[in-house]
Amino acid sequence: MERERQAGGIRLDGVSKIYAGGVRAVDDVSIEIGDGEFIVLVGPSGCGKSTLLRMIAGLEEVTAGTIAIGGEDVTARKPSARDIAMVFQSYALYPHMTVAGNLAFGLRQRKAPKEEIERRVAAAARMLGLEELLTRRPAALSGGQRQRVAMGRALVREPRAFLLDEPLSNLDAKLRTSMRSQLARLHERVGTTTVYVTHDQVEAMTLGERVAIMRDGVVQQCDTPTRLFHTPANLFVAAFIGSPAMNLVEATLQDGLLRFGDVALPLPAGAGAPPLADGARVVLGVRPSDFELAAPGTDPAWPRIDVAAEVVEELGSETHVTFALDAPRVATDDVRAAEDVAGEDEAQLLADDLRVRFVARVHGRGRIDVGARLQLAVDHTAFHLFDPATGVALTDRRKDSVMTASAPTTPRGAAA
Repeated sequence: MERERQAGGIRLDGVSKIYAGGVRAVDDVSIEIGDGEFIVLVGPSGCGKSTLLRMIAGLEEVTAGTIAIGGEDVTARKPSARDIAMVFQSYALYPHMTVAGNLAFGLRQRKAPKEEIERRVAAAARMLGLEELLTRRPAALSGGQRQRVAMGRALVREPRAFLLDEPLSNLDAKLRTSMRSQLARLHERVGTTTVYVTHDQVEAMTLGERVAIMRDGVVQQCDTPTRLFHTPANLFVAAFIGSPAMNLVEATLQDGLLRFGDVALPLPAGAGAPPLADGARVVLGVRPSDFELAAPGTDPAWPRIDVAAEVVEELGSETHVTFALDAPRVATDDVRAAEDVAGEDEAQLLADDLRVRFVARVHGRGRIDVGARLQLAVDHTAFHLFDPATGVALTDRRKDSVMTASAPTTPRGAAA
């Protein structure tokens, strides 16, 4: 927008929310969100992400801790005094008002000058492509158009921060993909601090400069999408991030080999794992993308495994191949929570389906038939190891700490 934007960094310091009966919805969350940063809160149902967003907005009281916006403590301030704008899942448009009326409503409530209202509404409508829709009412708009109006109503406020609570969840899959791209472009252009809540990890990974993954009110890891994918802090993060999900199996280290079922894979030196005693039990994680169909050009150092294709999903440029191994499934609380299921049996369709199943994501240039025997090469240098008792990652391939909740030094979209 045209006026100079006020600093909108957000700092959460030890923020907790405890409801009646001792239910701890948010537990001691501390995150510093840089001015102009786009951060996403993601996690399974009931993890506390929406509650945390509502506390930032002032719609929920803080039980403990402090919240600062633009360097000012707003913990006890009413929502109207926090200079934020919120977009809800339902859009919350006024059906009797036109698009122009909906865009201008917040400014009229604040008794802004008429000329200022007209200027901001026109600027937002131009930016969001709503100029030809200003005289229509919400009932005459498509889902994507309503979403743009809801965004425009927040935009005209020119707030210090945008808070978005699953704004795309009511759209179909194709439109959601398009709107994700438009949201990213809008943030690049406006540069306002944005906190975005979603249960969709694809949205989180494609939109967020950083992503905070929550479970049971606790931030498990707050980091860039790339680091979350390649260096998860624990088993929950590893199982939650990635589509298809990370393959997991309990393995035993013997003579430098990770053994499970009838498979033995080497653990190379320098893979980021600490020294492990012979006989140590670990949870081994392998990303589907770390498999390749064995071919003359495949790295000869990568170990091979022979498998039978049980399920083949052809997706054009790539193919997902599911195969079974003679080892039990990993069914820890961490994995079940990441799958967002209520009980141990709810993540499986067949009651006697007890073996672990891996998914390999391979190139889609050749046809693979169900039942075909395949030789897969696996990048053993990319293995992830986890403590089966605590779920904590044992591999750490970067110099700094796995866990980080500090803001980046130059967030995308921040004012120079």
